[in-house]
Amino acid sequence: MPVQAAKDLSVLELLLESAKAITSEVEMEKLVQRITDIGTMLSGAQFGAFFYNVINPQGESFLLYTISGVPREAFSKFPMPRNTKIFSPTFTGQGTVRYFDVTQEKHYAQNEPYHGMPRGHLPVKSYLATPVISPINNEVIGGLFFGHPEPGVFTERSERLVEGIASQAAVAMGNARLFEDMKRTERKLEEQREKYYSIFHSTSDGIVMYDEDGKVMEANVAVAKLLGYEKEEMIGLHGATFYKDPSEFKGIHEIVRSGRNYSGLSTRVRKDGSFLDVEVNATSFVFKGKHHLLSVMRDVSVNKRTEEALKRVEEFSSVITKASPVTLWMSNAQGETIYVNQTWIDWTGRSFESNVQLGWLDAIVEEDRQLAVDNFYFAFQKRKFFEMDFRIRRKDGETRWCTASGSPFYTSDGKFEGYAGSLVDITDRKEAEQKLESQNVLISTITNNTFQAMLMMNDKQRCTYMNPAAELMTGYKLEEVQEKPLHYYIHHTKPDGSHFPIEECPIDRALPTKSQTQGEDVFVHKDGHFYPVAFVASPIIENGVPKGTVIEVRDTTEEKRLQEELRRKEVRDKEVLELKVKERTADLERSNYELLQFASVASHDLKEPLRKISIFSNLLKDKHGESLESASQRYLENIIQSSGRMSNLIDDLLTFSRLSQTNIEFHPVDLNELLKGIVHDLEIPIQEKGATINISNMCVVDGISLQLGQVFQNLISNSLKFSRPNEASVINITSGISTINSEQWCIIHYQDNGIGFKQEYAGKIFEIFQRLHTREKYEGTGVGLSIVKKIITQHNGDIKAFGEEGKGARFEISLPMKQK
Repeated sequence: MPVQAAKDLSVLELLLESAKAITSEVEMEKLVQRITDIGTMLSGAQFGAFFYNVINPQGESFLLYTISGVPREAFSKFPMPRNTKIFSPTFTGQGTVRYFDVTQEKHYAQNEPYHGMPRGHLPVKSYLATPVISPINNEVIGGLFFGHPEPGVFTERSERLVEGIASQAAVAMGNARLFEDMKRTERKLEEQREKYYSIFHSTSDGIVMYDEDGKVMEANVAVAKLLGYEKEEMIGLHGATFYKDPSEFKGIHEIVRSGRNYSGLSTRVRKDGSFLDVEVNATSFVFKGKHHLLSVMRDVSVNKRTEEALKRVEEFSSVITKASPVTLWMSNAQGETIYVNQTWIDWTGRSFESNVQLGWLDAIVEEDRQLAVDNFYFAFQKRKFFEMDFRIRRKDGETRWCTASGSPFYTSDGKFEGYAGSLVDITDRKEAEQKLESQNVLISTITNNTFQAMLMMNDKQRCTYMNPAAELMTGYKLEEVQEKPLHYYIHHTKPDGSHFPIEECPIDRALPTKSQTQGEDVFVHKDGHFYPVAFVASPIIENGVPKGTVIEVRDTTEEKRLQEELRRKEVRDKEVLELKVKERTADLERSNYELLQFASVASHDLKEPLRKISIFSNLLKDKHGESLESASQRYLENIIQSSGRMSNLIDDLLTFSRLSQTNIEFHPVDLNELLKGIVHDLEIPIQEKGATINISNMCVVDGISLQLGQVFQNLISNSLKFSRPNEASVINITSGISTINSEQWCIIHYQDNGIGFKQEYAGKIFEIFQRLHTREKYEGTGVGLSIVKKIITQHNGDIKAFGEEGKGARFEISLPMKQK
């Protein structure tokens, strides 16, 4: 084997082993630590780090990191790496960077405040870093960084290994995120299910769900108690079982199936044979495409007791309405007031007769009167609830604020009778709201318009408020400085580059000492430059307990010098940006060329052994073919044909590697010929299973032969894997042509007689890593059908699954005959 091929094989073997270790983990925190450990070990680094972005359940992005080779405390006191010329190629996804000795590079020690490595940082000379880029959207997920105190440790082999690990990491982290999303979705579904069951079983009304045949499919605790059953006993019983007259259930069922609702009284039969009078409401709902019946019932035997109680309530109600501190009112169906309680009469000093009809409006302040009338009649016409505020003038001349609300009320047969509502005095609340609003406006106006930077910290020294001036001065937004104490963002380093301990910071000493501190100091801007400030830090003490700190800060740099510095910085930034664009363009062109060269070399090295297999197999056939047994001849012919197909496969893979996702070329693919090749490739497992594969009427479609072959190979392999014990597999594959929206589509029907699956899982089986059986029972990764789904989607098609346990699976694939 050539030396270069041996090196390539060694790299590939190491990457294969690392891939097994990486892809076996789906928890994000464990995954990134494993990636860092593997990268550190394979590259030969003394220590390594992985800085990566994560998204929390609220959709917020944070930069985290893992460390390998040294304790985490060795780096925890330093701030996160910034986008300098050393780190920029990695964080912006430009490519891999490898330095023989990073301290000798021209970019090194060019950035404030450290001008090199911070004091106390582990020594680094050999430097190797590569970005981790998502293969789906080319987003830079993070970066892998490796170091060693000796120069020249990292080689081209180290570089290729960490690049391979970075590619594996990108895929694995994508899978881990999918896994986390799936877990969140499962938790949400479980919460919704628990909420449904809580409502269903906690209501006092009896609820029964019947299937299309009239059998009980679900019943709540209340209905079981009403009818004297255990809830589980009712499942599967026919609805007529619970009716004194069984034909009554049939009639109700027919009414509901016709699309109408049913309401009425009915006599039910309890489990012990006794009768129960109930009020029933029934309606239809569709579940899995079939009409089902929902019945809600209530025991009306309590109505008599309710009527007796109602009389007592009416007696008490009269007393309550007269003594209520809230005004109660009613109108008729024409909107005229027909009742006000004693409270309103006491407020206005006017008689009951002068307040009915429209007389109550006279008590409303004239400026509010018309608006109150308009709001009332608008709601009245719409028959909707209303709520509005207005002022009234009481009998002593005092003006008071009230809030009025009202709702329409109806008779038992649905006839609109008018409105009923209340008025509550809210003057005290209005005055408090106005004072609070005035104070908030004043505070907001002062803090948002002052040139003085104002910040607040809680008792953990974390920032909870920044006014616009503070954001402008520090360069940070509030949400950017809340992950750790404020000190570590704006005050972590002294001008000489040494670390500034938080324990020595006078601003952070104000709260524990419960005393105001002030003075002058130097802050660190977000972009790394220092600037002088004058500050006052005042502790917030409530009942002797420290709660937080208010900080006032003033930038003392001369305004003109600051403006000039900003102007020069803009010029420098523009020059740096143009240089970065040129460098990145050159790097991309070089990287693309090297990738193409590598793919060509790899293809050549893989095809060379195949050529020898083909040549020697043909020589063996020509020289000894006639002397071989028929089975041996067939085996030899299979070797020749398989090596030829493998050679074609390598060519196809090489071609595929040269295509981007937006640059795919489709060619006519004869699915008959394609399936013949797939069946031939799977000859041995087909014979082992005693399977029969029937193929007929297949289309010729525009597509990618390699990918469509993968589709059928995955489907057939699944059918063989999930076949029923002691029964030969039968697989039928047919197709037809349909016209949809003036376009011709190939509709492929794939069916087997295997173990099948429940139809409720038809959507889940296409999800990545989704398994319906344990690995102990059936081997596999849970990725096969997700690959099928992705290929069909890439071909602008669709695939649907249908299954029945113990009877097999069926797939319907739709592919456009011609790709646009």
